[in-house]
Amino acid sequence: MKQYFAALLTLAMTLTLASCAVSASGASEPDSLPAASVPAESASQPEEPDHSHPPAAGDNIVPHEDIGYCGNTITKVSPEPRTSGEDWKASFWGSDSVALTDLLLYLDYQEGICRCLPEYSVETEFSEEPYGVNLSSGYARHGEGQVELTEEQVELIRDILDRNLTD
Repeated sequence: MKQYFAALLTLAMTLTLASCAVSASGASEPDSLPAASVPAESASQPEEPDHSHPPAAGDNIVPHEDIGYCGNTITKVSPEPRTSGEDWKASFWGSDSVALTDLLLYLDYQEGICRCLPEYSVETEFSEEPYGVNLSSGYARHGEGQVELTEEQVELIRDILDRNLTD
């Protein structure tokens, strides 16, 4: 009886650890990938002619304690239909999901929201409402706030989306 219980306990622990392992390749759920690729420069045009979004020059991350994520954290991305005219939703997990979730969760959304439309809606497991992201203009918004992204953050997000939203 003890051997049976020990084998069952070992199996349960192995399955638990395997479900929380972060995939080094950032593997995606194969049935959730869209047919379209990530647009490189499909900018939403600002409604104000002299309006622009310069890249953030300084630190735009709020101070926070490091937290651990389970590798099966799922991120869902869809295009803003008013910006792209496309209608799809993709989801992915693994290291890319963790990286995007962590970035969006701790950005300093202290600026007011402009009238520009985001290119993407990003849903994470740590927020009740989606984030709006515009890579062409270089900003993210959440709730009643917005933040300019650094060039490095724009490239990080673009790389994550390129890897996970293309066939």
